[in-house]
Amino acid sequence: MKILLIGPYPPPHGGISVHVSEIHRRLAAAGVPCRVLNTSDVRNWSFHFALLRYSLQGWTLHLHTNGHNWKSWLLALWCGIAGQSSRSCILTLHSGLAPGYVTELRGWRRRMVRLACRLYSRVIGVSPAVRDALVLLGQRTDRTDIVPAYLETGLDEVSLDRKIVAWMEGHWPLLSTALFFRPEYGFDLLVSAIAMLRVRYPSVGCLVMGGGEQESEARKLVRDFGLENHMCLVGDVIHAQCLALISRSDLFLRTTWYDADSISVREAMALGVPVVASRVGARPKGVILFQPGNVTDLLSKIESSMAFERVAPPSGTGELERLMEIYRHAIAPGETYVSP
Repeated sequence: MKILLIGPYPPPHGGISVHVSEIHRRLAAAGVPCRVLNTSDVRNWSFHFALLRYSLQGWTLHLHTNGHNWKSWLLALWCGIAGQSSRSCILTLHSGLAPGYVTELRGWRRRMVRLACRLYSRVIGVSPAVRDALVLLGQRTDRTDIVPAYLETGLDEVSLDRKIVAWMEGHWPLLSTALFFRPEYGFDLLVSAIAMLRVRYPSVGCLVMGGGEQESEARKLVRDFGLENHMCLVGDVIHAQCLALISRSDLFLRTTWYDADSISVREAMALGVPVVASRVGARPKGVILFQPGNVTDLLSKIESSMAFERVAPPSGTGELERLMEIYRHAIAPGETYVSP
C-alpha cells in the first residue's frame, strides 16, 4: 500500500487541508508510505509531472477537493485520467455546496462530472447529501461511501500567544469559531449575535480563527459594530494551536449557511466543548442546532447552552479504520467490503 494524497496542504489551515495533513501524519505513523501533492501548486508543471510519475509507479491516488466549482471537477477529471495507470484512485468531495452544484449541472458539464466520477474506483462524500447527489448523477451506489472528514485527534503541547491567552481570560462567556472569511460561513450573522449578547453579557468574547480573501471586510464589520473588545480575530493558526484555543472556550459556534461535515465541529465535540451550529449538512449527535441565518434562534441556543456543563468527549469513531479498509478494497477489489 502506497498512498498519494492530492489536495490543499496547510497553510492555510482549513477543513480540507487539515484533513489531508492529518491523514498524512496518521498513515506515516502507521508505517504506510504516504506522500502529499499540494494542489496549491496545480499551475506548476512539476505538479502534473509528479502526478504522472506517482501513478506510473503504482501509488494509490486519493484526491481531496471541494466539488462545488468547475475548477474542482477539471482537477478531478485530470487526476482520474492520470490515475488509470495507478493501482487505483479515490475521490473525496468535501463541500456542502457540492450537492447543489452537481444537481444543477446540465449538458456537457454534467457529462464531464459523470465521467470524472467513473474514473475512480471509489468516490467518498463527507456527508449523506454529497453521496446522494452523486447517486442521482448516475454514480453506482456500490462505489460510493460516506466518511466524515475527521480523524480523532488529541491535544498536543503547544505554545500560545500570551496576549491572546490574556484576552481570553478577560472574557466570559468565551465563544470560539473557526472559519474562512467567505459569505457561506455566516460571519455577519456571528457579528450580529455578539453585538446582541454584549447587552446581557458585557464581558462576552468571541475568538475567531481563520483567514480568507474577505478578512479586511470582516475586520471593518467588527469595527462598525464597535466590537473590537469583544471579538478577537487571530488569523490563520496552526492546527494544534487551534485545538488548544477551542479547548479553552466555553462554547464553539458554527454559523455557516452550507456545510457538508465540519471538522471543527467534530473536533470541538471531541474536546468536550459544547457546540451550537446551523442546522445544515451532517451534524454529529449532541450538537445544539439553530435555524440557518436566524440570529434570534442562534441567541436562544447560545444562552440555553450556557447552562450546560462541559460534555464528556465521545469515544473514537473509527474513521481512520474505515479509510484504511477503503484503501485495501481499492487496491484488492476482490476482497469483501461492506460500505458503512
